[in-house]
Amino acid sequence: MRPADLTPVASDVLKLPATMGVMLLSLAAAYLLSVLPWSGTWLLARPDFVLLVVLFWTVHEPRSVGQGAAFALGMLMDVSDSMLLGQHALAYVIAAYGAQVLRVRILSFHMPEQTLHVLGLTLVASGVMLLLNLLLGAQFPGLAYFVSPLLTAAAWAPVNGVLFSHSVRRRREGSA
Repeated sequence: MRPADLTPVASDVLKLPATMGVMLLSLAAAYLLSVLPWSGTWLLARPDFVLLVVLFWTVHEPRSVGQGAAFALGMLMDVSDSMLLGQHALAYVIAAYGAQVLRVRILSFHMPEQTLHVLGLTLVASGVMLLLNLLLGAQFPGLAYFVSPLLTAAAWAPVNGVLFSHSVRRRREGSA
């Protein structure tokens, strides 16, 4: 049995937390991307940028962003999408809880494996919203409904690259 490789977790200890301004700016940018005038097929395939950024900060800054922020942003998304009030909020809280539970596991993997974990979390969130819509009498939108969680998970690596860059994150002096 080989020892566990905790290098990503160990290198994460050397970084100071991101500033609240960076977190709020990234969440605002994700919200603005989500409320762009998407229509037709693009609306169904739109990645859930807000969920993605909430998951990122829940994994990387668990003391600052968690289920409360996920709930508030979910309510904001419900209002802006004219959806059932609490639908996104419930899905985001469940996904944020999953990210909190899997945090150390996600950080111990490389990017492809992290993306698979995020895919699972986004599929669960989309499944919750789909189940709520179906219980309320909506028609099943087809398998195209699951394109959005796939695109959301595929955006995990670019979002990590942007939000985890040296220009965005502060580092302790004296370390790389």
